[in-house]
Amino acid sequence: MNQQVFDEFIGTPPPSTVDVDRIIERQRRGSLLRRAAGAGSALAVAGVAVSVGVALGGGAGPRPAPPAAAPTVPVSAVPSASASAAGLRLDPSSPQAIQRTLDGLRVALEEAVAGAAPDVRWIYMPDVPGEKRLPDGHPAMRAERDPVGFVARSGLARRGGKAGLYMWVRPSGCGSPGATGSTSCSPPIECDDSMEPGSCHASTTPDGLEVVETTETTPARAGGKYRFYQVQVKLPQGYHLRLLAVNYFGGDGSAVSTATPLLTRAELRSAATAVASRVAR
Repeated sequence: MNQQVFDEFIGTPPPSTVDVDRIIERQRRGSLLRRAAGAGSALAVAGVAVSVGVALGGGAGPRPAPPAAAPTVPVSAVPSASASAAGLRLDPSSPQAIQRTLDGLRVALEEAVAGAAPDVRWIYMPDVPGEKRLPDGHPAMRAERDPVGFVARSGLARRGGKAGLYMWVRPSGCGSPGATGSTSCSPPIECDDSMEPGSCHASTTPDGLEVVETTETTPARAGGKYRFYQVQVKLPQGYHLRLLAVNYFGGDGSAVSTATPLLTRAELRSAATAVASRVAR
């Protein structure tokens, strides 16, 4: 594939305004502080607190997104007439294959959410300054680069409230040569002892899909609490899927819009595993 054609198709995407890996890292750092505090050593606690405080670098909640130009290729929320999620293949081999994959993932996501929460509506959600207004009714889809990943985001409306929903489908091999620092490199989540107790749960579906579920609550700058529900599913073809529901509407750092995300944790798991089940094995 011609690299110039590929680059022109993907364009320069806006900086991600929801840093999923930062969410998980905060959980681990918070757990580390709690364990140190319980050890009974004031000196040890002080040392850990200083080192972790420096690492956090100024805040636990979502940070406002910096001004950014709109992507070279507009983010698309308009479905392809031939889009299908049956036997979905994650194919980054060409611009046409990437678009087919995005269309298939959009159909799979819409049908999965409809199955888990039939009363939810898809609505446009602004993400970065200068972004083109897209029509309601579908999640916005785009591709990432280095390596190629697939992203969806949208606002959801339900029972008079509105909040955000995000999906990432990314290669799992971030430890491979040249992958470090890539814009779409996101190593899979693994539950471990450094995470807050009860915030991470690993399981396997009857079909053999490996699932990790995480939750986090952090103070919101304008008052209230940010709440993050996330489900990761290991996919065939060397990818993993993450579905994240938040309780704010707009770019990172937006004010809390609902007490909790509009999808429950059970609904989010149902939707994530339904999308994953559509991916060709």
